[in-house]
Amino acid sequence: MMRRETPAALLTVALLAVPTLPAVADPGSTTLEGNAQESNVALNGYGYVPQGGGTYVAPVADGAPASEAYRRGPAYRCFDGDQPTTYPGLVPKCPDGQAPGDLGLACADGEFAMDPLFRQTWTNNADGTRSAVSAWEFVNDGSCIGAADLAAEADAAFRQLTIAPSPIVVQPPDGWTLVNVATITYTEPGEQILDTTLLGIPVQIRATPETYTWDYGDGSEPVRTTDPGAAYPHHTVAHTYEQPSDRVDISLTTTWTGQFRITGTPTWTDVTGTATTTSTADPLQVYEARSRLVSDNLDR
Repeated sequence: MMRRETPAALLTVALLAVPTLPAVADPGSTTLEGNAQESNVALNGYGYVPQGGGTYVAPVADGAPASEAYRRGPAYRCFDGDQPTTYPGLVPKCPDGQAPGDLGLACADGEFAMDPLFRQTWTNNADGTRSAVSAWEFVNDGSCIGAADLAAEADAAFRQLTIAPSPIVVQPPDGWTLVNVATITYTEPGEQILDTTLLGIPVQIRATPETYTWDYGDGSEPVRTTDPGAAYPHHTVAHTYEQPSDRVDISLTTTWTGQFRITGTPTWTDVTGTATTTSTADPLQVYEARSRLVSDNLDR
């Protein structure tokens, strides 16, 4: 749906100083060489085109030099009568006698509006230079991207982003404990929200602790629980050492589940799979206490 603007609207935007229509682009200054198919999607015979920002040079199957590139960016549309022409640009400014109009891309709640897509072509010469470099030609108005389009990238990002390990609290707190006395451990759970971009789109990924696996460092079987534990006297997770030791290292592996959403939208979508973090407490000494009868009172 295209909306025609009035001359008053044209006057308003004309107050912002912008250059005239873009000249033929120099691919040496606007093109980023490389193959990034994993960050792009196929489009109606044009091969892979960029979903996010930047410029994408399409690879050539036989290894020959590329002869086309794509990029997304803001655009403005100008009407000469009823005939529209779309140009790349940051501010609507049309040639004299033409009126600007909206591109009219409207996305549903929870979707992200991608910028319009442009294509540039050139001829590769035998000496390695380029000629017949075109201006950036309009391909489409953009597209709406939803959670389903980002699911695979969100799965990979969830396993690669840095999640802060769960802290460990040990009671007694002074680096030692006793044989045959419960040593209390617990953590302070909390979800974490991490900001990132996927295919050039701002996204939030939420990590939520699901299970906790305690290794008490004495060769006993690890304890796996969904309970983060609590402090004395309301503790729910503890371990009793049976032998003294100069050093044991208590570690905690937390398994996290994930969700993601496009930044600014309300709906969270589950991430496939889980992530894990491991934290280790300061070394702990395990003492054996013996009781003895003495004839004199002990000093307090």
